[in-house]
Amino acid sequence: MTGERIGVVDPRPEWADEGADWAVRVAEAFGAEALRVDHIGSTAVPDLPAKDVIDIQATVFRLQPAKEIAGLLTAAGFRQVGGMHEEAEVEDYEPIEEVPVWRKLLFKAPEDERAVTVHVRRNGAVNARLALLLRDYLRDDERARADYGRFKLAMNEIIDDPGEYDALKAPFLAMTMRAAEGWAELTRWVPGAPDAYWRGAE
Repeated sequence: MTGERIGVVDPRPEWADEGADWAVRVAEAFGAEALRVDHIGSTAVPDLPAKDVIDIQATVFRLQPAKEIAGLLTAAGFRQVGGMHEEAEVEDYEPIEEVPVWRKLLFKAPEDERAVTVHVRRNGAVNARLALLLRDYLRDDERARADYGRFKLAMNEIIDDPGEYDALKAPFLAMTMRAAEGWAELTRWVPGAPDAYWRGAE
């Protein structure tokens, strides 16, 4: 995100509670604009080594106008990173629709708070679904989780450049996603309840 290297560390039990708390903060900032908000990424998977960065996904009804959507988070102190991001497509996923499905808005936590990345993705887009699928698959499959963790730790030992790390991780991630899709079909997976959502005046 910034080019700085954040190393992979052993899993920490506090990540789950931190993820839940940050999901609530993001949901409160978005209000009714977000359909669901979830703790995603490696810190959302118990016993999985990860960079000590809490990743939150906000699934919104629309990404445009981007300035208006971004304003909901920046008003709550979150800091936007660039404009509209075009994510690298995951192998084997060809969009059926004409609307771009790999776009997102990206934010960091408010100044002087712990490292958090907020990924804002459109409801129904492939990238929003895959973030939840990968998390749930790794939570469920102990062997896949162990393999993924060992791979991340090994890459962390030999690679200092974040761009090179991501490039080498891409084919392993694609292979893992193929296994996750098979798991999803066998288990009839659908995303469960969100970690947070707008509660209105409750």
